[in-house]
Amino acid sequence: MTDAPSDAGGPHLERDDEATVVETPPAQAPDAPLDPRWWGAVTIAVGGVARWRAGPSTAHAHRRAADWRVWHVIEPDPYAVAAERPRRVEEPPPDGAAAARIGFAETPNTIAVTPALPDRPVVVRPESALEIAPHERVTLYVSSPTWMALKLEVRRTRRGRQEAAPVVLTELPTFRPSDTWFGASTREGELCYAVRTAARLEPADLPLRPHRAVTPVTVENQGTTPLPITRIAVPMPFLALYLDRQGRLWTDGVLLTRQADGDTAVKVAPAAPADGERLAEPRDSRTFGQTITRTFSRLLRGDHR
Repeated sequence: MTDAPSDAGGPHLERDDEATVVETPPAQAPDAPLDPRWWGAVTIAVGGVARWRAGPSTAHAHRRAADWRVWHVIEPDPYAVAAERPRRVEEPPPDGAAAARIGFAETPNTIAVTPALPDRPVVVRPESALEIAPHERVTLYVSSPTWMALKLEVRRTRRGRQEAAPVVLTELPTFRPSDTWFGASTREGELCYAVRTAARLEPADLPLRPHRAVTPVTVENQGTTPLPITRIAVPMPFLALYLDRQGRLWTDGVLLTRQADGDTAVKVAPAAPADGERLAEPRDSRTFGQTITRTFSRLLRGDHR
């Protein structure tokens, strides 16, 4: 199979001989916003408009009597650091078709925006060639764009009493990754996102980008030869999301162990930051070890046979 890589969005097969896919960061990192938190809730009257920003994404929500309408624009710069919590704005809704339109008998008056992790695994590459010596362990810090989950609470009657039922209006990526098929063939593998990012070795080197979440990926080489790291697939649906005291988003960690026989063991390692806040549970509540696929189990072997 010789499908060529595509950063434009089409599925392709990850191959060892592909060119490295990495974003080129700006020469000078822009200043982080004073408050990097872009999520929260806002109450809007019928006819009102809310706006919020998360990195390159700007979204508007317009409440009408019988529907909510949402507009979403993504700037081309994945390194934008804008952050603005949801708030009412005195401006008309954007021109053009809405990204989402959801009808109700009577629209709820409060909309909440929360961060969420991607709904698929994410494939990333180091910014430069990296090998791990035998019997050594290295932690790489990988950042991925988050999603904006829009939620409403609808009052419903159950068993003769009113209850609030949460409804997810829609989910919007803060920066839309391209799609990639990670595996040996179109029948064996995983549909993933191909995130263009640098995998850093020092936490101090991480710039604060409000719309991205950092995953500590620890790779342990128990083999007798150096282990080249050409790509890493991060199982995002199995990770929880956290907020640290500086306003940076983190996920649980991932431990990849290349065993002496060449196989790879993959584990999710809960890694809440000190004094951090847990913002979201894993999308997939099943035990990761029971659902691991051949794609992940062969991740560090250097081949796809």
